[in-house]
Amino acid sequence: MTRTILLADDSVTIQKVVELTFLDEDFEVITVGDGAEAIGRLEAARPDLVIADVHMPGADGYEVAETVGRVLPGTPVILLVGTFEVFDSERAAKAGATEYLKKPFDSQELLRRVKELLAAAPAVTPRFEAPAAPAWELEAPAFEPAVELPEFPLEPEAPVASYEPPALAAVPEPAPAAAPAIAASSGALSDADVDRIARRVVELIGGDVVRDVAWEVVPDLAEVLLQARIRELEASVE
Repeated sequence: MTRTILLADDSVTIQKVVELTFLDEDFEVITVGDGAEAIGRLEAARPDLVIADVHMPGADGYEVAETVGRVLPGTPVILLVGTFEVFDSERAAKAGATEYLKKPFDSQELLRRVKELLAAAPAVTPRFEAPAAPAWELEAPAFEPAVELPEFPLEPEAPVASYEPPALAAVPEPAPAAAPAIAASSGALSDADVDRIARRVVELIGGDVVRDVAWEVVPDLAEVLLQARIRELEASVE
């Protein structure tokens, strides 16, 4: 069964990364650029899981989590927070957020956490209106007295266990992948090193979001050199 994820983030790069993460999985990802739009889409989309940026226009991630708890109780909410952004874990827990991830995050870690949360949470069923029961009125025949039916006590229904989301927990940051071998004799990157790193970035992320990635996602001490080289590669690709 296809599960639906509602992603609320004002970063086009993050939207693209999340969409690519679930591209080959049995998920439908609905992306919006602000919290207010996400809140407005909850009723119609009825997502199985919500991913929301903590700091974004319209309504922040805390407000989105609170609204999800009211509109779709039991739906897991993952908050995204930037490395240097302020995060209020107490407010997140009160809002009903399930957990949070720091950006930039590992795509496979996000996929793993989403699958675990959905396996533990009940599926969100589509909203529907039950048809009204017909009003039946029993009348005794005119030639016979009305017959009283004996009353049978109804057994109380077993209480339905409510879903309690797991306690808010920080996902450990993944260990950085091994970087290509770089000569360290002079303490600086060679042209070959910069070229190799830049080409790998372009291959992994794609030409459409290279500029956003250079400023938002790739935390590297050689950022200035990488950005200059990436611009050259973009020009050659175009």
